[in-house]
Amino acid sequence: MQTRRPGSAPIIRTETANVRKRILVLSAAAAIALTAAMVWGLSRERQVTPIPNDTRIAVNFLLGTCQGSAHNLPAVAELARQQNWISVLDPAFPENDPLKVVGMWRVNQNGLSYVVTTGTGPNNHTACQVQFDDPMPGRDHFLAAVSDALMLKIVGDFPGPDWHMEMYQIKNLAPNNVVLLFVSSSDGAVYHASVMGN
Repeated sequence: MQTRRPGSAPIIRTETANVRKRILVLSAAAAIALTAAMVWGLSRERQVTPIPNDTRIAVNFLLGTCQGSAHNLPAVAELARQQNWISVLDPAFPENDPLKVVGMWRVNQNGLSYVVTTGTGPNNHTACQVQFDDPMPGRDHFLAAVSDALMLKIVGDFPGPDWHMEMYQIKNLAPNNVVLLFVSSSDGAVYHASVMGN
């Protein structure tokens, strides 16, 4: 530090100021490089684990079958008629559940098998459910594939020792009370998913 008059501001040598500037520039460059590395790493991770084709096919079937089913279950029955799905509904089966099953079909399509069930509940609630046979979609890939097509907002998360149930409001479907519900096993395999009109 150079000598200065009493009351005047200290004079910093030019060399010291330049060193500080270099430190700031290097710190900023390091932060930018770290951020870029993190983004590159995340992108690389996503590329390493793409959504399996079977999962995309299963999600496309779910959405093609149930996306427009809220309060319109006859649309699912008409789709079943057009595509010659095999009805497995037993009218003689006693029902004690508040949800009344109105349609059930076994479907074999694109090398995968499903059971599609529709039902109604109190207060005009409707449900369109797709049960997945092996290979069942993995939970993370399933949610990623659905999120590619729909705007989801989580409204319920219910983990159990052997299963995990999740509920999401489908924000880009009208009416706004349409919910996606799916249940996965403890190892992350999705058993079934439903689109519900509440």
